[in-house]
Amino acid sequence: MNRSRLVRGLQQHLERHTWPRAQMALLVALTGGAGLLASFLLLQAGLQTMWLRYPLALGAAYLVFLVLLWLWLRTNAQDYIDAPGGLGDPGAAPDGAALPTPVSGGGGDFAGGGASASFDAPDAVANPLSEGLGSVAEAEEFAIPLAVVVFAIGLALSSLYVVYAAPVLFAELLLDGALAATLYRRLRGLESRHWIETAVQRTAGPFLLTALFLILCGAAMQWYAPQAHSLGDVLQHAARP
Repeated sequence: MNRSRLVRGLQQHLERHTWPRAQMALLVALTGGAGLLASFLLLQAGLQTMWLRYPLALGAAYLVFLVLLWLWLRTNAQDYIDAPGGLGDPGAAPDGAALPTPVSGGGGDFAGGGASASFDAPDAVANPLSEGLGSVAEAEEFAIPLAVVVFAIGLALSSLYVVYAAPVLFAELLLDGALAATLYRRLRGLESRHWIETAVQRTAGPFLLTALFLILCGAAMQWYAPQAHSLGDVLQHAARP
């Protein structure tokens, strides 16, 4: 029995008997709230530069996320340690097929143009030009709302990745944080890790990419509205005539 088989068995069990992705969605929502609060507190403390404040707030939110993972582990670990015939017995259900159920879980139109065009009709030239200028004005008007949408989509994608990978992450956390004492000393050659190492290894990548994305977005918004200190200020700047 190796680590990958144990993780797969726990993953299958979690997906059958609990709601790991729903639980992770809740943790991610709480993490996002912590990030918003951290950004607000940093702004109140005088840190007005968005490209710097946003990744710092994300760093604080990541620490909260790790604490939430620890709380999840503490809440669920005892169910797997005490369950008879569970993974505490290295000879039972190596593929996770018969693991016990835990107690809790939970443009313009150019028609008619060409050689037959009349030089006595300047509107034929003026109309496409005016429509083109109008399109440019509309593009500027929608540039910032579009940037806000991209900003939101970027954050959503990083969150969805963590939610999607939740069963594997929770399975590895249970193995390293809850079952290590009963398995690692009984199964020779089984790789031993601390749960925090597993959590960081699985989640640091999405958070680092999100931090880089926030730095770029913050710098772009600061360049567009130098006096702005928040996303709301940028939107107000864009709404001014």
